Amino acid sequence: MAINPKKQTLLNKSDFQKQQANKNKKRRLSAQQIKRQQELVQQHGHQGVQTEPPKKSLTTLIVIGVIALLVILLPKPKLITYKKLNMVTQSVYWPGLPGVEPILFDSILQPIKASERSTLYLCQDVSKPNTCQKYAIIETQGFIAAIKHLIAH
Repeated sequence: MAINPKKQTLLNKSDFQKQQANKNKKRRLSAQQIKRQQELVQQHGHQGVQTEPPKKSLTTLIVIGVIALLVILLPKPKLITYKKLNMVTQSVYWPGLPGVEPILFDSILQPIKASERSTLYLCQDVSKPNTCQKYAIIETQGFIAAIKHLIAH
């Protein structure tokens, strides 16, 4: 005599499906909670990193500061208007740096400016004073006028 064990279910089919759905829902919720916890941990980890000053932006600020300091300290070109024998000319003059000669942008002659006397000397050879021509400076304009003059000509 063989005994056939019957499967007994304590719940009917619809109750069993509801129970399985609830288990799946709990699994999904716990997976979502794990993801949230991981995100929070990552956010807290990133917040710790953000409290340190970013090195790239600090380097950029230093470079910008050095460039701004150079622009302020270095001499800027000026537009000068000068004349001799009723002939008036405008040129861009850069006073140079220590060890660097001044430049008149549209001339091959070497300029020597005596600003206290409003005089400009243009020399073929600075070491020979008899090669210099004396011009009277009528007007001196700033950096913006010099740039406009260079662009226009």
